[in-house]
Amino acid sequence: MPRTHPSHAAGPDAIVAPSLSRRRVLAGAGRGILALAFVGTAAAACGSKPSGPDPLEAELSAARSDSELAAAAAKAAAPTMVPALIEVSAERARHATAIIEELSRAAGKPTPTPGAETTSPTASAPAATTPLPSLGDVVIALRRSADNAAKLAPTLTGYRAGLMGSIAAACTTSWTVGLTPAEPRQR
Repeated sequence: MPRTHPSHAAGPDAIVAPSLSRRRVLAGAGRGILALAFVGTAAAACGSKPSGPDPLEAELSAARSDSELAAAAAKAAAPTMVPALIEVSAERARHATAIIEELSRAAGKPTPTPGAETTSPTASAPAATTPLPSLGDVVIALRRSADNAAKLAPTLTGYRAGLMGSIAAACTTSWTVGLTPAEPRQR
């Protein structure tokens, strides 16, 4: 029987299977392992809720508290600082609203109507027994809120990370620019 070259052994209609090399097998296996790891991670992230309270709950409490503190401080502040304190109060109230909306979205619940949320009972203490907060008290609270939001932002993803970053920037701007009394200009 005559020997034929392997390329001539198969007829023109024969299907030639590609040869499997060690490199192709390892590359394919590597892609498969990466795909399984990705699917497993995605499934774990989607299928389970983190234990404990949502980290935005503390930020919501701080936003509400800062808003109330700035509004109270405006009552005793120098007239030149009152507009800035009122704006800080309004801005922190808007932060609280944005956090409430995100918490509702994450929980799959409708956003509560404005005014439906309650404030802490300690905020309604009689004015005669507690002195009004000072500008310095508001600055301290805003610094703490800015620091906390800045520390939380990198631990979050997507919109939540952006929200905390924006809140950190707004609080920092409020205490460094908005609540710094203007110095008289030198001529």
